[in-house]
Amino acid sequence: MTFNETHFDFDDEVDRLEDRIQELTEALADIDDDSPQAQQLASQKQELAAQKKGVLWARGFPEDDDREGAFESDDFPMWDEDVDGVTLGAVRANVYGNIQNDLESDPNAGGGTSATLLVAEGTVEAPYIDDSMTDAQHAGVVGQLHPFYRKWAEARISELLDPEVGNGRYSATSPAE
Repeated sequence: MTFNETHFDFDDEVDRLEDRIQELTEALADIDDDSPQAQQLASQKQELAAQKKGVLWARGFPEDDDREGAFESDDFPMWDEDVDGVTLGAVRANVYGNIQNDLESDPNAGGGTSATLLVAEGTVEAPYIDDSMTDAQHAGVVGQLHPFYRKWAEARISELLDPEVGNGRYSATSPAE
């Protein structure tokens, strides 16, 4: 069960990420390359660049680009529809707690497992899920998506968890009273 369900348009997300990357580039130009702040900003820039690649993959690359996006690629058959965006939502505390409990109790849970589970639980509407799937099937499908897309979706879902962000400028709906 989610709240703060928000539809994210891929074109808008590319623009938002490009703007933020440009801001970080400008900030980096104004500080010493060896400073801890420069390293932090460079890391943020790299993370946003990876997220942008994930959104471009999900949206599909421009026609003059030879790369295959999600819908065109035979490597990702679970993405079975060409869409302009997806709807994500913040997960409730009990779901978030269950994710953590599952990870702690599974000695085989590898790196990235919590992100996969968070994206599986926080995806409301997307081509890779449908209502007939179980939670385990959701997680299995999300685990097969492009890692950069998962990074982007995880970041957006995490932002929706923040009451100052989720209930503010990004929220399409608010949780029930």
